[in-house]
Amino acid sequence: MATHRPIDVLPDRSADTFADWLRRHPGVRVICRDRGGNYAIGARAGAPDAIQVADRYHLWANLGEAVEKTVLAHRACLHPPEPTTEEQPEPAPAQIALPPDGLRDVHGRDRRLVTRTQERHAAVQTLLAQGKSLSAMCRELNLEMGTVRRFARADSLDELLFKATHRVTKLDPFKAYLIERWNDGQTDAAALFRELLEQGYHGGKLTVRRFLHHSAATTTSPDPGRVRSSRATPPDGS
Repeated sequence: MATHRPIDVLPDRSADTFADWLRRHPGVRVICRDRGGNYAIGARAGAPDAIQVADRYHLWANLGEAVEKTVLAHRACLHPPEPTTEEQPEPAPAQIALPPDGLRDVHGRDRRLVTRTQERHAAVQTLLAQGKSLSAMCRELNLEMGTVRRFARADSLDELLFKATHRVTKLDPFKAYLIERWNDGQTDAAALFRELLEQGYHGGKLTVRRFLHHSAATTTSPDPGRVRSSRATPPDGS
């Protein structure tokens, strides 16, 4: 750290190689490493009294991946803030469409999770075709064994993408109906919830409300003249 120069470069990423190096260099007090299991095993064997810490890059990278997966899994729970109490003209309800397939963001670009899944699948399949073992793939790609095993055993890339971007909910079979009724002018979430109960829905009212609010908030409002309102127009036209 003082000289900003490498001290040594090991011939491989195995636990035994790392442990042997630590034994030949006693006195190591802190080991900063990524989350590779081989480094953890080697550190415990070669310098059992040393403190193991994660480097800043991998902390942020792992946190970013976890947050991204959580947001994708629960994106239907996000809803716009409550309206202010100031009286304003009520805009025509925006027509909404089926939620995105999870592969692209609202701008039509591939999500980072999708791109990363595609890259990892291609890398694992390439090494698999070369006859590499799962442990060798872990070392070469710097991935955990569970991740490599999942990519190696997946029947197809589509299977991986679906599992990464979809979370099945009780509301899924009824979303198309909700969107059709909303676009027909019925924007009362409570009324729509009662209609779903008659069709066999067993979920909560808040789930329905959040789905409608989130879908409407992420859809561009159409020409007001093309949207039918559920509220009657007064005779004087006001």
